[in-house]
Amino acid sequence: MIGSNTTFGVFIACLQVLFRHRRYIFFTVFFFLLPLYVAINRLFLFLDYILFSNFQKKEIKDPVLIMGFNRSGTTFFHHLLSKSDQFTTSTTWDFIIPSISLKKILWFIRPTLSFLDIDQLETKEKGHKVALDDIEEDEMLLFLHKLDSKWISNNLIPWMKYDKKFKSFTSELYIDSKKNEKRNINSMHFCREFWKRQTAYQGGKQLLSKSNPFIFRLKSIMKVFPDAKIIFIVRDPIDTITSFFSMQERIKFGNLMTKEELNLYRNEAYKEIIDWYQETENAKQFLDKKHFIVLTYGELQANLYESVVKSFNFIGQEMNTNFKDILSEKSSIKHVKKHQNKTIDDFGFTAKQVKKDFAFVYEEYFS
Repeated sequence: MIGSNTTFGVFIACLQVLFRHRRYIFFTVFFFLLPLYVAINRLFLFLDYILFSNFQKKEIKDPVLIMGFNRSGTTFFHHLLSKSDQFTTSTTWDFIIPSISLKKILWFIRPTLSFLDIDQLETKEKGHKVALDDIEEDEMLLFLHKLDSKWISNNLIPWMKYDKKFKSFTSELYIDSKKNEKRNINSMHFCREFWKRQTAYQGGKQLLSKSNPFIFRLKSIMKVFPDAKIIFIVRDPIDTITSFFSMQERIKFGNLMTKEELNLYRNEAYKEIIDWYQETENAKQFLDKKHFIVLTYGELQANLYESVVKSFNFIGQEMNTNFKDILSEKSSIKHVKKHQNKTIDDFGFTAKQVKKDFAFVYEEYFS
């Protein structure tokens, strides 16, 4: 149904936005390729239940979910914990081809692309490396296969964020609400089936997931995974905003936008960032304290080893010896930025304004 919060409804909305903003080539590619891609994957996901039905026996117990606003250190922390080899994780390739049976058929694609050195979708220099073999954010699963993701308006079709006709529709997508309850639960069931496949393939290890936008549907997540363990990471809003907007100018599809379009986008994104931080504080009120911990970006920089120890104690695992050595070495290395971000003033905001709008964050963590 057009305008509805369904995969098809969002697909139609995306097409309308692309047409309204004269992205005709993008419109054509999206129109033809996405339905084909989704249909093929759904077919093979169904075949998994016939050909590899044993994965259904796996249970997702005590999943560890890392959340925070973008550019808060969540990717770094996710990748670091995954180096322990004590968790079930997922790569970009896993999200692109989530079906066990389809992976087996297309086994040659990943090594071939790697051999040809064309397996990177984004480079680290642009702010976030995306390669087929890299551990990636679980948001990608819902983004690619259900169009149920904040990534749609934040990255793929940023014009949706401020388009007058679709701005309201876009802002109501994804979040926990009565209207979205059915789809949010369905999307979490979709994640669960994917995680079962991953867990079965990786020997039944505890699941480690990172998806920053999950904070907007945390109540739905807790209904499906009532024993979930949440690690929130919080960074100074001025730093995250400047880093996020700087990255947006460098990566697809933000670098396809005009200066005027970027300004319109940023004004709406800024409001969403306030909501993003507020949702973290709201979550702390309804979650049982045994279900979450909060780390700050400053803690990760100043006391990385202690932050990881705190996380493992919370998760309920002991770090293996090999990971302790990795962590000790990582903790001794001073982080050096690979790129320079612009200042908050460069994006039309001021430090005074941000500190006022995010006063609840500064009072809680940075006073």
